[in-house]
Amino acid sequence: MKSNIETIKDLYQDFSKGDTNAIKEKFALDIEWIQMKGFPNGGHHIGFDAILKNVFQNFGENWTSWTATIDEYVDVGESVFAIGQYKGTYGKTGKSMTADFAHRYVLKNGKITKFTQYTDTKLVADVMQ
Repeated sequence: MKSNIETIKDLYQDFSKGDTNAIKEKFALDIEWIQMKGFPNGGHHIGFDAILKNVFQNFGENWTSWTATIDEYVDVGESVFAIGQYKGTYGKTGKSMTADFAHRYVLKNGKITKFTQYTDTKLVADVMQ
């Protein structure tokens, strides 16, 4: 079995390739996905299908570019933190932004059971207006 950090590093590679099947394999069936209020589709989503519909597809439809670059991974037992920067361009306005973030992943038996996002939602909201 891979280490928790290896699983999360692989997850970000899957995100960059748009490999939704590989992403789904890493998620527990009842994964909790918590995006900050004020972030696009912010809120609490349960299960891969809800996350795909309410989070991932929204970004593909509304952002002409979106990347999450990781500067550091921090392993704290059952949790892994990924610290980095978002960079994106919002399609309707053509405006771009960069925002720092921290992502917390909780893993159990090699599967991601919970994701929590921490970022400056104002920077994202400003480019959407």
